[in-house]
Amino acid sequence: MVQVAQTQKVYLGNAFSISMLSLTPAEKVNVEFKRASTEEVRALLSNGFVSAIGHPSAASALSKILGVNVPTNRVSITLQPGDTLIVFQLAVGRLAPGQELTEQDILSAFSQGKAYFVIARVQ
Repeated sequence: MVQVAQTQKVYLGNAFSISMLSLTPAEKVNVEFKRASTEEVRALLSNGFVSAIGHPSAASALSKILGVNVPTNRVSITLQPGDTLIVFQLAVGRLAPGQELTEQDILSAFSQGKAYFVIARVQ
């Protein structure tokens, strides 16, 4: 059984950016990154989450991979201490301008080990 740590909010996204952190000029924030199994991700999402997946094909593929409904939700998020961002990381190289991956492309990348989950915890 996977242990689920207490957190303020859990987000599911496909990228991490420093601009997601709420920082003042004098503030220091630590972010812990950890690669995660699909089982760990399911456990973290089981108590509710905010989707930050903006593309329908990615939301659909993640719904199939995780066995939970992942809504398309094109939003900007601001992470606070205690928040967790689960990043679905695609390692397929740079796409051509205007190219978007289909649901099948994403599922294929995942099955080939070219996509994985990373948990980012803001401390």
